[in-house]
Amino acid sequence: MKPRGAAVALAWLCALAPAARAQADMDISGSVALQSEYRYRGQNPGKGNAVPQVTVNVDGVAGWYLGGFASAMTIGDAEGYKLQGYAGYARRLASGGSWEAGCSRITYTQAHQNDFSECYAGLSFERGSTRIYYSPKYLGFPVKTVYAEVSAFYPVHPRFNLIAHAGVLHNVSGDYWPGIPTSSRIDARLGVGIPLGNWTVQIAREYVQDDGRRYAWYPVHPPKSWSLGLTYAF
Repeated sequence: MKPRGAAVALAWLCALAPAARAQADMDISGSVALQSEYRYRGQNPGKGNAVPQVTVNVDGVAGWYLGGFASAMTIGDAEGYKLQGYAGYARRLASGGSWEAGCSRITYTQAHQNDFSECYAGLSFERGSTRIYYSPKYLGFPVKTVYAEVSAFYPVHPRFNLIAHAGVLHNVSGDYWPGIPTSSRIDARLGVGIPLGNWTVQIAREYVQDDGRRYAWYPVHPPKSWSLGLTYAF
């Protein structure tokens, strides 16, 4: 990883914090993490090496929120970073839980032709959440996609939680584009999270449907693999 690129990614995220601290009705949270590999909706576009990640969230009492995410990643052999900014609005439901809606912009420092935007809506509850995303130009291509996901956790013991995730990426346009399924692609994750104060260790079994739709420079990874992560929340 290039130190200058890492500094830019961190500065881009942390620049959100000073403005938020100037307002008493805002709350700042986030995390730093080290993941055994970079995955996005089940796929790993690079070598499968460990990557650092940073997330910053700013929540307003009126229900709006904004934030940013940065992760080192490779696309084929090209090293770089994924930067994501997002903003939305959330409200609590009378029956418990909350609903939200927002939009995000995703940028790849080594492949700006794949930058794209998407909007989303979802529901969150005490032990899980669901979201649906829509992008009019997924990964920068003229193709419309919808991604639906469900995530959940269950506290089996005070020392560890079961975690689960399932998602499906659907190509609304139906045409062929590199890295995008002609119809749909499923991904899933099942694992254990171990909280240690502000730290969390997570080990999971990952699965992604191998439909053969990848970029020419994507390395071929097995559809099933183990992942390990260490996260510090603040």
